[in-house]
Amino acid sequence: MKAPWHLREFRSLASGKELDAILISRPSNIFYATGFKGGSRLLVPADGEPVILVGGVDLVAAQEHFSGTPVKVEHIKLGEKLDDLMLKLLKETGIKKLGFDELPLKTYSRLVKELGRGNLTDLNGPIWDLRKSKDKLERELVRKACQMAVKGMEIASELMEPSRTELEIVGEIEEALRKAGSEEHPFNIIVASGPNSALPHARASGRELKKGELVIVDLGATCGGYVSDITRTFVVGKPEGWQEEIYHIVREAQEKAIMALRAGLKASEVDKVARSVIEEAGYGPYFIHGLGHGLGIEVHEPPRLAPGFEEALGVNYTVTVEPGIYLPGKGGVRVEDTVLVLEDGREVLTEFPYGLELP
Repeated sequence: MKAPWHLREFRSLASGKELDAILISRPSNIFYATGFKGGSRLLVPADGEPVILVGGVDLVAAQEHFSGTPVKVEHIKLGEKLDDLMLKLLKETGIKKLGFDELPLKTYSRLVKELGRGNLTDLNGPIWDLRKSKDKLERELVRKACQMAVKGMEIASELMEPSRTELEIVGEIEEALRKAGSEEHPFNIIVASGPNSALPHARASGRELKKGELVIVDLGATCGGYVSDITRTFVVGKPEGWQEEIYHIVREAQEKAIMALRAGLKASEVDKVARSVIEEAGYGPYFIHGLGHGLGIEVHEPPRLAPGFEEALGVNYTVTVEPGIYLPGKGGVRVEDTVLVLEDGREVLTEFPYGLELP
């Protein structure tokens, strides 16, 4: 499925800021604007022909993608420097006032020299503001990516057996995700067993699962360039009392935070709902990360659901809700879902059963 284009929003942003054009460098922003992966820079004038700069390896793909569109494809030839071509383009188009998302320091310095610091406007924040709220097609792509991720978790849940290795399970999940249609893995799949489950970002290893251990599985999928994120915690065999205790605390924290989600609520307040449950149970020091994050084209996008982030959530934001308790050297629990924020509530997009033991 093709990704949506958002060139119009960039044009409007340039006009609203009284700029001649916006120079886009972040690959995910280029993709957001055009639905194309591979461009090095994209120049979007407030009024005029957008131009994308691409290297030879992406030239034919770009020409095909932009055929019949208002976007001009400019080839960065071998031996030609990107910044030189970019500055030449700015001169040819008469750009004087320029917005940008992010730039290497050397590139920014050259632009200051050519245009003057007062004619450059950092638009990183406003561009993220555009990306936070997902339109109808974006929501559909995230929803389908979530459905693919659930297929991967279904396979994972069937593999919680002694002697299987973490890497072996990752391989099975990767195969299931590809068969479900996932274009790529948005992050390294986590399968963390026993004491490894106490490491929030553990890397899968050759460690074999053992009876009675906790296993955290964290995975995602990609559809049309948009991603999903889901985590479940399982037990190999029957759970011990302490495992059930921390699982139910984490699940209660997640459930209450999800139920609290709605547009207008501050990101820090959502975090506080979950964190209060874990703190009141005596495990506050073992919840060592924020509650969640936005996601879309990238798996970690604004907003952050964490203490100190006072931004109000908006309609059609897609965020994760993933509280956890991690007991060093012993084991950990995390439960995560991708959730769509609505005006008066929320919708969980990663529909998969909860519980340490699944039938």
